[in-house]
Amino acid sequence: MSPLQHMLISAAQKLLCPRKKRLSSSTCLDVIVQIMAVDLGVKPVFLYDSNAASSEQLQTYLKSLQESGVVTNPLRILSIDENTFIFNPTTIESHLDDLLRSKSLLLIDVCSSRKQPVLGGFEKTTEHMTKTLSEFFKSELEKGSSVILLREELYNDWNLCTLFGILLGYPASYWFDQTRGFGNCLCMTPLVVSTVWVKWQIRDTNHRCCLYSFSVPEELWSEVQSHVQRWTEHLRERFNKQPVLTDLCFSRDTVTLPSVTL
Repeated sequence: MSPLQHMLISAAQKLLCPRKKRLSSSTCLDVIVQIMAVDLGVKPVFLYDSNAASSEQLQTYLKSLQESGVVTNPLRILSIDENTFIFNPTTIESHLDDLLRSKSLLLIDVCSSRKQPVLGGFEKTTEHMTKTLSEFFKSELEKGSSVILLREELYNDWNLCTLFGILLGYPASYWFDQTRGFGNCLCMTPLVVSTVWVKWQIRDTNHRCCLYSFSVPEELWSEVQSHVQRWTEHLRERFNKQPVLTDLCFSRDTVTLPSVTL
């Protein structure tokens, strides 16, 4: 293990350690790659879910990455309903503006009352949510806060599953009528799972990391395939603009699960 790699892993294990649960070395490297992808503009947002580290701990950790030179942009932290995201202000603003302009987000209605999922459009409620979110980011970023809290009164009527899909930059996002419950119709439904992988070479170590993973019902795949392909091409364009991460590759599998939690 190189001195830099040892330092980065040690910093993550020390600074992102609620109570006594240490992150594994592999998980530490995954977190670093995800944060670098956000820093480099390859993805708009990273959802941190490796353990229960607080926003303050993540903020301290980001400072350590900036001091080491691994991160070069002033990344920010967003907290939503006890979920913590790390984002690049420039990338997230561009991402949301592009969505509003192109209306390119695909929504998949998976309400439990349906026999099978159906494909929807860029519904007005979701468009309003995206616009409000964009305005919220611009307003909060002007204040210069490192940690931003999305207040419950703002997102109370929003579908968080759809919201998270938008933030994370997925080409398609699930939607259901949460006023009628939080179940879905994906039980035993074949799903096409698309996964995006990258590598980060640090000295003599090549660390492979999953950058994106999202699913689409198999019966809808023929309708969304061209849309996902365009998303893939745009991702490749962003990836090719940076010199740090390598070996962008894509895989696809079909899975059927007895239950799916969104």
